[in-house]
Amino acid sequence: MSSKPVLSHVFQSPGFHQSVYVLQARISSSKTNALLRRSANYQKNIWSADFLESLKSDYKERSCTELVEKLKEIVKDMITDKTMESSAKLVLIDTLERLGVGYHFEDEIKAALGLLYVQKEAYIMDNLRSTSLCFRLLRQHGFKVSQDVFNNFKDETGNFRLGLCDDVKGILSLYEASYLGLEDEDILDEAKDFALKHLIQLDENINPIILAKEVARSLELPLHWRMPRSESRYYIEIYGSDEKMNPLLLEFAKLDFNMLQATYQEELTGLSRWWKNLGLSNRLSFARDRLMESYLASVGVAYKPQYQSCREWLTKFICLVITIDDMYDIYGSLDELELFTAAVQRWDLDVMALLPDYMKLCFLALFNTTNDIVYAKYKDHNIDILSHLKREWAEFCKAMLVEARWSKMGYKPSLTEYLENAWVSSSTSIHLVLAFFATEQTVTNDVLQSLNKHPRVIYYSSMILRLCNDIATSSAELERGDVSSAIQCCMCEMNTSEEIARAKIKELISEMWKKLNKSVYDSPFEDSFINIVLNNARTAHSIYQHGDGIGVQHKEAKKRLVELLAKPVT
Repeated sequence: MSSKPVLSHVFQSPGFHQSVYVLQARISSSKTNALLRRSANYQKNIWSADFLESLKSDYKERSCTELVEKLKEIVKDMITDKTMESSAKLVLIDTLERLGVGYHFEDEIKAALGLLYVQKEAYIMDNLRSTSLCFRLLRQHGFKVSQDVFNNFKDETGNFRLGLCDDVKGILSLYEASYLGLEDEDILDEAKDFALKHLIQLDENINPIILAKEVARSLELPLHWRMPRSESRYYIEIYGSDEKMNPLLLEFAKLDFNMLQATYQEELTGLSRWWKNLGLSNRLSFARDRLMESYLASVGVAYKPQYQSCREWLTKFICLVITIDDMYDIYGSLDELELFTAAVQRWDLDVMALLPDYMKLCFLALFNTTNDIVYAKYKDHNIDILSHLKREWAEFCKAMLVEARWSKMGYKPSLTEYLENAWVSSSTSIHLVLAFFATEQTVTNDVLQSLNKHPRVIYYSSMILRLCNDIATSSAELERGDVSSAIQCCMCEMNTSEEIARAKIKELISEMWKKLNKSVYDSPFEDSFINIVLNNARTAHSIYQHGDGIGVQHKEAKKRLVELLAKPVT
């Protein structure tokens, strides 16, 4: 799956030092000629260190922990209750997962769904909502369920029965289930088209209001594509308005959400001090200063409380990726970027000494931060991950250099050529390889070999992030004269309008999700890592849903950060 961009002469080993001297001479000459630097005029960071380090919560008290433990036992008994009907059990599991507390009961939920999977009559029933919900939950948890279960809801002509449209909850459940589809699953494609058509027609005339809100939210972004923590914060509010809600589940969800948020705030305080001490935001004014947004992305990928190291390491890497991305896209000259890429590829402080001053600072931050993480992993688990991280950083920088050369030379790649490089420049493989080691996955030779080859599950997750990013940022990047995005490549290649190109890229995202859904079945990784890979794609949708949620700190982005990281549920 890995791309092989055309590399500069700098990477040819025999003449490496000679090439470096040539580049140095060019850089010196460009300094003499007053190199013109570009600026993206990014918005200044609105989250001060004082604000981040002032975040505190009362939900770390011992009394909260004790109450959560008591509620967990009650809920566990509900899940394992053998007298509960299948349809009620499905609703309970779905409610727990959407409220954000399902992670407490992973074994119990897996066992309950496994029993339903064996007892096929439990989900092959003439109830659209229950069948669709069971199908979605089983596929979400790795069970291979046939799309044929939906043939029960078709008429003699092979079309979905029009009488189903009176069941709004059933149609909505069918719509959500269709997003767990794989390639070439025609029945699920038909189900999506059928459900979408009728939900759009019903959208403004649905009662009660809570159901209307659910439909509107799903039409905007399906449940399978939503970031888990964001969904939990939203659903706690919605569930509290449901006349059939269970007060115990609501209390449990609110308390657990606030306790997790308190954990996040403690981590943010430490990361704020790290970022401030690192000094990049003060010294490299051309780069975006986005610690808060970087941390939220790490929460989106690995939200569970036991993943503290993963969130902290990911946040550090995302901050560095953003800085390096701006250096390649905006500030650096092509000769300077050649040198920086060579330094990262060789992981050599001697080469670092030849860099311009601003690049020395960036390289040292990258070098030291990465080595600190490598040391921590080796100290605690006796596992050396340096070669893996070095390789990912080198591949990322080489992909960024390809894009920089395209931009500065005015080259317009085809969509295929662009995507072969862009999935690497998305930086997803860096983050997911880091997350693999940070979440203490089982390490075997087979798993490591697969990880080194960039397996399909990581490739498709990377592509989804890249395409979501391009849809949100392409207009601004085009104005700045950056490298063509997937939108521009599609417009140029098809000689079509931006509107049609955007629709094509959205179709491509849907296709990538189908491939990602399928790839989890033959992946060598554990379910816990598969969920992290899926969450990476979901987080991309969340961050870029209302525009560039990294570069532009707009109203929706600010609201999401406050709700998830600063403001407890009342």
